Amino acid sequence: MSDKESKSLSILDYLSVAVATLGSLGVIVSVVMTGWVYEYSFLVGGMLVLLSSSYFVYKIIEKVSKDKQRSGAIWLSYVIAIFMYTMVNTFQPLKELEENSISFRFQFLRGTNTKTESEGDTGRIEYIQYQPPAKARKDINIIGITTESLEKLQGTWPLPWSYYSDIIETFKDSNNILMFDIFFVDYKPGQTEEMVTALQKNRNVLFDYPMEVSAESKEAVLNLEKRIDILRKFQIKNVIDENDGGISWVKFPQPPIEPIGELSAGLGFANVKKDESGLNRKMPLVVKVYNSGRDRETEYFPSIDLLIVCQYYGINVQNDVEVNMGHYVKLKNIPNKIIREFNVKARKFEERDVMHIPNENREVVIPIDWEGQMEINFVGGRYSFKQNEIFEVTNDWNQELLEANQINNKIFLVAMYYATGRGASKDSHLSPFGDMSGIEHHAHAVNTILNQDFLSTVPNWGIFLIYVALGVMIGFLQPRVKTHIGFAIMLTQLLLYVIAALYIFQAFNLITVLPSVTIEQIVVFVAIIGFRILTEEENVKYIRQTFSKFVSKDVVDELLKHPDNLALGGSKREITIFFSDVRGFTTISEQLGPEDLVKLLNEYLSAMTDIIIEYKGTIDKYMGDAIMAFWGAPVPLEDHAYYACVAALAQLDHLKVLQQKWAERHVPVIDIGCGLNSGPAVVGNMGSSHRMEYTCMGDTINLGSRLEGSNKMYTTNIIISEYTYEKVKDRVVTRELDLVRVKGKTQPVRIYELLGITNPEDMEKMKRPLQKAAT
Repeated sequence: MSDKESKSLSILDYLSVAVATLGSLGVIVSVVMTGWVYEYSFLVGGMLVLLSSSYFVYKIIEKVSKDKQRSGAIWLSYVIAIFMYTMVNTFQPLKELEENSISFRFQFLRGTNTKTESEGDTGRIEYIQYQPPAKARKDINIIGITTESLEKLQGTWPLPWSYYSDIIETFKDSNNILMFDIFFVDYKPGQTEEMVTALQKNRNVLFDYPMEVSAESKEAVLNLEKRIDILRKFQIKNVIDENDGGISWVKFPQPPIEPIGELSAGLGFANVKKDESGLNRKMPLVVKVYNSGRDRETEYFPSIDLLIVCQYYGINVQNDVEVNMGHYVKLKNIPNKIIREFNVKARKFEERDVMHIPNENREVVIPIDWEGQMEINFVGGRYSFKQNEIFEVTNDWNQELLEANQINNKIFLVAMYYATGRGASKDSHLSPFGDMSGIEHHAHAVNTILNQDFLSTVPNWGIFLIYVALGVMIGFLQPRVKTHIGFAIMLTQLLLYVIAALYIFQAFNLITVLPSVTIEQIVVFVAIIGFRILTEEENVKYIRQTFSKFVSKDVVDELLKHPDNLALGGSKREITIFFSDVRGFTTISEQLGPEDLVKLLNEYLSAMTDIIIEYKGTIDKYMGDAIMAFWGAPVPLEDHAYYACVAALAQLDHLKVLQQKWAERHVPVIDIGCGLNSGPAVVGNMGSSHRMEYTCMGDTINLGSRLEGSNKMYTTNIIISEYTYEKVKDRVVTRELDLVRVKGKTQPVRIYELLGITNPEDMEKMKRPLQKAAT
């Protein structure tokens, strides 16, 4: 490759990294700028840019990393983490999966209420008692219009208002809060007067009404402007709506008729805004209505739940409530009021602060989204709150009963309650616990506020960090362990995260991503296994191509088990080095033409190479007519010196056969000299990342080369050093030659001529079948 090409490649590498960085920054911008109009554009765009450049970045990692498998796995896990984060924010099925997992958390951790049933003489269940959840407030009560109530009152839906006026009069002298989740939006002569008479005696009654989501019926509502004028007594005045960021999903309010509205203690809308799946986990506390004011200004109205809480705390919705759309509803100036209650179990009066968790500021801050909705912290499923039949209250309750049973400081919610037949309208919504009556949704919302037990969701940046941290953790650990251990680690990490997510939900009311994170961890694990397979195949191909021509198949297979031994750089090994050279090669080359010389030399080198490989040797290199080989690397070989000696003797034996064939063909006869030395040497891949050679170096190699050249002086074929001799002296036949000081050595070395081995059968026993590894 030319310098120009190298420079061009370097520029492309830097460009790829820059593009990947740009994509990551795009995703991070979307994470930080939650709610920004271009949030999803940056998220999806950043993810696509990152994906498009990820392969090229990996190729750069291959070049610069010492361990491309480990570094590549981390990069792969990071890309998958970004992809999963993007998908869970944009792909509807994943969004629904996350939402369903929240319902599962409610069901699994909050469970269903304990139920006991009693049977009468006929075998029919006559009495059902539910044990409310621990966090369900005992001061929230439902007066339910059930099928049984409709039957006993011998009425059809809607019930005559006289029943409601009776309830209002029953509570007239108590300090309980009474709320009707029944719309009094139509004029009913005779019945209206009964309600007015009752309300004049009890000014502590709240009513709800519908917020219409379509403007089509606006003209059909009688006296709408007068009703809205009355409604404005409960309009929220202290509102912060940054750049008009709050979302309006309603068109106009339809308050109760004027006689009822004027005498009420509060009017709040009752709408429940379900999500796309029909599930309701939130309760609107504030709603904005565009152009509804007298001067066409935007107005903000409270929900009935917010008004109930204000009434309970004793604060004014206009003076003591501050709203910041998209952030919070703040209830301020809560009086330091002590509530005295009778504890039935302890059979004594107890006192408590009106605030469940009092604070110095006497404030409650409720988190809301841009639509003014609060997440409901459901404390259980159906029947979590005490319920009385409306026929019981209208027929049996009176002021004396309230006083005798210490019924005070409670919230009573009058509403349709699982009634069927007799024209009853269905008033239920899908909750995390399944279908649940509408009034129970309101009860759970009020319960959430009064308990100051608010749900919150991990912010976007936290969710982003969860995806990246858990994904990269697997990417870091997986390549460093065996696959089955990595699988155990992944399962352990997955299980710990699930347990942690459930725990923080139950203990801290904090919602975090769950199923998509478990999917991410499994995807990362599987992807890294695939990546390992691909990279290991590359390693296998490289090892086979590099070593199959120079070592035996057994050695190649051993190398495949430990490919780390072939990383760039060397390690110190105990080896036996072998050098051989053709005697009088110059004279032979003068006698033969180039083609005949190459043919003769290839015939000789092929035969000698096969013998070295058969005896577990490694061919280092060919230097013209010379062969350099060694034993003891890349795969350790305990008997490397003996294997080298046997291979050298086998070469001499086979050379005699070749010499006879050459003599018959009238070509020059080749004779050789061999030198063997044992000792420490640095063995490994030497060179650069682009071109490397598996070789060895050190004084041991230099001495072996000198011994090969000494054969001319002593007219021998194989000379071994004293270091090799000491390792094999009991198994070989030798003749001591001399004590010599070779070039580069200060101490003399004793040398021996290798003549044979004491056990000739080892010659065949130690030989391995010549079967080179397939490339």
